[in-house]
Amino acid sequence: MSRFWDTLRPRRHRGCRRGCCGCLTIAVAAFLCVSVVLLIYSFIPNSYPPYPASARVALSTTDYPSISSLPWLHSNGRLVLTSSGQQVLLRGMNVTGLLQAEDITPGPVPTAQDFSKMQADGFDVIRVPVSWSLLEPKPGVFSSSYLDLIKKVVGLAAVHGIYSILDLHNIDWSFYYGGDGAPSWATAGPLPKTFPAPPPWNRHVAPGVLASYFIFWSDLGGWQQDVTGAWSYLARAFAGDSAVAAFDLWNEPHPFPIPPGLFGAKFLLPFEAQLMSHLARIAPHQMMMTEQSLDFGLPTYVRRIPYPNQIFSSHVFATLLEPPWQKPKPEYATPLRLLEAQAVEAGGAPWVGEIGAGPGASNSAWVAREMNELDSFRLGWAYWDWNEGGSWAFIRNPARLPIVARAYPQATPGVLTTLAYDYQTGVLKLSFTGVTAGRALRIAMPSFFRSYRVVASSDPGADMSIKVDRRAHVLTVAIRDALDRHSLTIRFLR
Repeated sequence: MSRFWDTLRPRRHRGCRRGCCGCLTIAVAAFLCVSVVLLIYSFIPNSYPPYPASARVALSTTDYPSISSLPWLHSNGRLVLTSSGQQVLLRGMNVTGLLQAEDITPGPVPTAQDFSKMQADGFDVIRVPVSWSLLEPKPGVFSSSYLDLIKKVVGLAAVHGIYSILDLHNIDWSFYYGGDGAPSWATAGPLPKTFPAPPPWNRHVAPGVLASYFIFWSDLGGWQQDVTGAWSYLARAFAGDSAVAAFDLWNEPHPFPIPPGLFGAKFLLPFEAQLMSHLARIAPHQMMMTEQSLDFGLPTYVRRIPYPNQIFSSHVFATLLEPPWQKPKPEYATPLRLLEAQAVEAGGAPWVGEIGAGPGASNSAWVAREMNELDSFRLGWAYWDWNEGGSWAFIRNPARLPIVARAYPQATPGVLTTLAYDYQTGVLKLSFTGVTAGRALRIAMPSFFRSYRVVASSDPGADMSIKVDRRAHVLTVAIRDALDRHSLTIRFLR
């Protein structure tokens, strides 16, 4: 045995080369040992806390009261549905006005005028990034004024028929390191805030940022309990409000410096499960949203957390999320196929929480192509961003309006089977299965359309009536026959 260790021990008296080889051998052996231990650890099944029985009972209640007039939504693991069984896509905007951020310039807090314009454009959801740093400026001390601001935004949106999804936003751990998210008291302290790399990678891999993420995901500083407390504060405030459709638990979780597969299996999923189980006791009717880990093409780990009422979300951008070592290339259907497959594995309804691009004709062409793909996959989404302080603001890109503001089914009495929309001709084609008795088909009709014409329908005209609500910018289609398969083609006219 001693001879074995002698072979690994550096022999500096014989020269640098032998010594370096010995050090390298030890390093390789140590790396292999650690890798084997981590691999074995990753295959040990996770033990999740039980989902509260009270939450299951609450979810079975279809007439649960709400302070909002919007119907409660829920996920059956594949689709987002109303209590009457209408499929809902949820399409709208991200709004950054409530963020404390250094990585972007947040827009203004959205007003009633903003929501009136969103409703006119056919949007029915906002994703609201909120800052842990503003919510809990001191440990255990929560800001009632910040909560009141969130409530005001949610309430104004609901008046215009728009749901809210609350997102605990986090980029580069904290505004303290030049990003957004955690308060300064929950950081790794005065470690370097930058790294010699091109921006934004100088922030992404800064020692302070990576150390903070490692402390958080390893649960070494008590910050996971702090985040649970912050989410609990939000959940208690909105538990009785159907206008808050979902809680987006953590924005763009990434594994570094933890290996990606191990991160998902043993760090991300246990944290999400603990948080879901806890929040379900407080707010059982809100859907819980988890996101794809931001792994830049490295191996991921997606498994099912055995709880109901989930959404699984991805973020899709043109060449924005590729790391420097990958050749940027525009993607279209590829990320949506991945989302579809991972959502099935995760047991959540698929949804795209961020999608968008900067100004310019080439970016508009990319958005148009991706919007068409989103239709073909029958997906909902939230565009980034309504009125960010930078060049990405939707309202400052007027050429983007007819591409993004589309005619689409906001509520379908059954399950959508096909969906296609041509923004240049205004032709919408859709088909769905389901009994339509007592359940209407609601189609968004953006305000730049003045009229419509039914081109084709599988249902007899005598069994179908259509009503235009100019105030809500919605076309309501009532179908009175007993067929369970339907198709409809409508041309919207400017």
